[in-house]
Amino acid sequence: GQSVSHTYYFIMTAKERDFSAIGDAGNILLGAGTVVVTLCMILQLPSKDMFDENWLQNGFCVSNQDTVWFNSHTLSFYADASLAAVLGYLYFIQPEVPPLQKALLSGAITGVLGHGLGHLHMGMDPTGMDLRFHLDALSNSLRVTAVNIFAFSTIFKGAMPLASITRLIATAMIATVGFTIFDIEPKHNFVYAQAVIYIFNAIHMLLLTKEHKNTATYALYPYFQLPVLAVGVMESTKCQAFLEAIGGHAVFDSSIAVGFIMIELLSNYASPTKPKLS
Repeated sequence: GQSVSHTYYFIMTAKERDFSAIGDAGNILLGAGTVVVTLCMILQLPSKDMFDENWLQNGFCVSNQDTVWFNSHTLSFYADASLAAVLGYLYFIQPEVPPLQKALLSGAITGVLGHGLGHLHMGMDPTGMDLRFHLDALSNSLRVTAVNIFAFSTIFKGAMPLASITRLIATAMIATVGFTIFDIEPKHNFVYAQAVIYIFNAIHMLLLTKEHKNTATYALYPYFQLPVLAVGVMESTKCQAFLEAIGGHAVFDSSIAVGFIMIELLSNYASPTKPKLS
């Protein structure tokens, strides 16, 4: 509402020296908000009655569960692939910008598309895929583990801009192992994945150097991720009442990509840029 508009206006009119403080506050809020939302979802607080039956059963808001090519996971792939193309176009026309902005947009293309491919895999079993490692089903567990590491690596490419390939893969492996260590049931796949992505994301962004923090991109980033967290809450509470009819979890995925698009456009507006060299 009005408070959100004021926040974005404040960012757009801030001086460069203020970008770091604005971004730090947002990333702390994003990390703390993620922890609170995760605990509420897992513990079903303040009461189980608040949560949607579709979400409680599947861990996602799944629409068209009886189809492979039009369930919400597959729809997420279609949305992610389309929006990744838009991000790719913005990268192609991107002027000379600070390294963080360039890395964030580049990583967003990979992250959004990789996220979509992960959902395409999950779409083959839309009612819940066990992502834990089971020695008695070694072949399937190895396949699932490989897919998870790939998907997390691409997502972290967007969530951890400027991180080395080694750090991205190591973080993806830690996140993947967590499914087994914390014994994550299929219905909690979304809650767990959202938590590890945003917690690692917030920590990484807070540890960036001043050079990268003193940019409009850093100040804007967390404030376009908080709405995604809000869509996640809506998914867990208003699936059958609202989201299921318009694509279910595909709405959540779309909100991530739209956030990246808005960050790119507003960063160019808030910071002086040079035309792209031909």
